Amino acid sequence: MDSLLSKFEALGLTAEKAKEAAGNKKLAPTLSELIDATGQNAFEKAPGMLLYTLGTTVTKEKTPHASYIAKAIASGRIASTEQLSAATKFCVKNDPAANEKAFDEACGVGVVVSDSEIAASVKDVVDSAKELLVKDRYRAQGRVLGMVKKAPALRWAESGKVKSEFDAQILALLGPKDERDDPANAKKAAAKKPTDVGAAPSVAKKPAESKKWEPTPLETMFADGDISRLHKAGENPQIKPELTREHLEATKGMVITRFPPEPNGYLHIGHAKAINVNFGYAKIHGGTCNLRYDDTNPEAEEQEYVDSILDTVRWLGFEPDKVLYSSDYFQELFDLAVDLVRRDLAYVCHCTAEQIYEQRGGASKGPRSCCAHRSRPVSESLEEFQKMKEGRYAANEAILRMKMDMEDGNPQMWDLIAYRILYSTHHRTGDKWCIYPTYDFTHCLCDSIENITHSLCTREFTQSRQSYYWLCDALEVYKPVQWEYGRLNVTNT
Repeated sequence: MDSLLSKFEALGLTAEKAKEAAGNKKLAPTLSELIDATGQNAFEKAPGMLLYTLGTTVTKEKTPHASYIAKAIASGRIASTEQLSAATKFCVKNDPAANEKAFDEACGVGVVVSDSEIAASVKDVVDSAKELLVKDRYRAQGRVLGMVKKAPALRWAESGKVKSEFDAQILALLGPKDERDDPANAKKAAAKKPTDVGAAPSVAKKPAESKKWEPTPLETMFADGDISRLHKAGENPQIKPELTREHLEATKGMVITRFPPEPNGYLHIGHAKAINVNFGYAKIHGGTCNLRYDDTNPEAEEQEYVDSILDTVRWLGFEPDKVLYSSDYFQELFDLAVDLVRRDLAYVCHCTAEQIYEQRGGASKGPRSCCAHRSRPVSESLEEFQKMKEGRYAANEAILRMKMDMEDGNPQMWDLIAYRILYSTHHRTGDKWCIYPTYDFTHCLCDSIENITHSLCTREFTQSRQSYYWLCDALEVYKPVQWEYGRLNVTNT
């Protein structure tokens, strides 16, 4: 352990972060091998953090040439997260050692974009969008910035410099923001009554200097409302008192949150609130926040989205304490599913989607009924579930359902599906599994495994809170608290 600590601290990690990495059974050996591959025992801050990022994201199956990438980082060939992302993508299908020229071209190795080149490229985009900017002013800023980021000449430019240059050119073109950029203020100004005829002319006031925009401090965001009064770690009730004791021993009373997106697309502006809530709440309480990819649907997920999500989180100014995946726990989740069957709280069902729909009341929302397989013996469900795992059923021929409460008024208690059959290659586990857990089964159990203290989500999941708690209590595992906040909706854009 001591040798790992010193090795990880040499990357630039804090003593606490190094200790955490050394205690991670999956990360520690991977990160150690990457460091050994470089042949170095000391690193500057930037390459050290890139090596750490590489260690938290690579898998042997998808990144067989990780050692090559590590050497490229140590030598300075790979010097940014953009280049690292390109390198991992290249190595999925290519051997970099066999074609270093192609690797260098794909990753922008040796490409330096000067300040003058950045300014010229940004100007080209701004000029091409000048009519739009003059018409919509700052309302078009986001769209034009997106155009700038896609400019081929700026692919390997420093993102911070590009943004600063863009802001400067927009300010030079449009000037400071005024009432034209705030429709609400414009309406208020138009609604004011005109001065009465014959009244003394008003003395023109010197316009107030426009203040530079500054982001609201995180402390203000969480200073009032329900979120300011949430429970402290360990105060949430458990089905067994020893679960609280074990939880506090593991967390030392620290706040732990998570941001759990599914890597099936690019994040949108609504995710910005979720990122700020989860990372921000942990930060102001001296805690940590994990980025956990909810990768339980291999049919829709891609490495491209995994990379993009991490880049977006960092672009918003946050750094995950850990980068995790639901797939990290596939074996543990399967074992918990078996345990649930043994407790007679889950069963294998062979109903079609149409039959399940009718059992839940159908289009008429009539009386609900139980599946014919619900009362099958535990031993039979265990045998059937094993057959599912072994691939002895075709997709949709069998599912594992939780034995909940069909009479409950909450649809989230109507024997939800826990596992289904999907014959698709997973982006991390390959073809090891042909059964995959659903969100309703995975989410709360991953939160439990990671000792999450505050499971923060939007109000669309309010009904799911009941099934979340039900499953944790049914398996007698640690139960985090789910707390919902209003989702961010942007209209008239």
